[in-house]
Amino acid sequence: MTFRNMEPGDRDAMQSFYDDMGLASKTFFNLSGYNEKRTMDFFSEEGKPNHEFWVMTEGDLIVGLSFIWDIGSMIPWFGIAVRDEWHGKHVGTAMLTNVLEILRERGCGGLLLTTAQNNYKGQGLYEKCGFERLGVHRGGEYLYIHRFKKDS
Repeated sequence: MTFRNMEPGDRDAMQSFYDDMGLASKTFFNLSGYNEKRTMDFFSEEGKPNHEFWVMTEGDLIVGLSFIWDIGSMIPWFGIAVRDEWHGKHVGTAMLTNVLEILRERGCGGLLLTTAQNNYKGQGLYEKCGFERLGVHRGGEYLYIHRFKKDS
């Protein structure tokens, strides 16, 4: 598998990634199509200057997507999705680990995310990777933060 920045040539593979999402992925990650629109806007002329997208690929297949927004913030927001048939193969852990390392190297203070209260697999991943549940976000989802520690 390869972790890399999403590129303009990934448009069709990314559309396939969203088209192939099962019900759980659509419910947890793409409710109302919001994340799909945000991602596909990357391929438009306007793009998303306040967003950064990464993909995990196996050959030409996109098996995972991760992104941050509010990239000028010390603690940007994070989103992640894994192709259904790749669940349980540590794709999410690999992507999240890579994004955390990139942000740490950039001098960010951490990373925020929200997840559905019944997304138990996601919550397990986030907590395993050092995220702390802060409570319930105004939208009803759990709010998580990963804070980077200062070097001693």
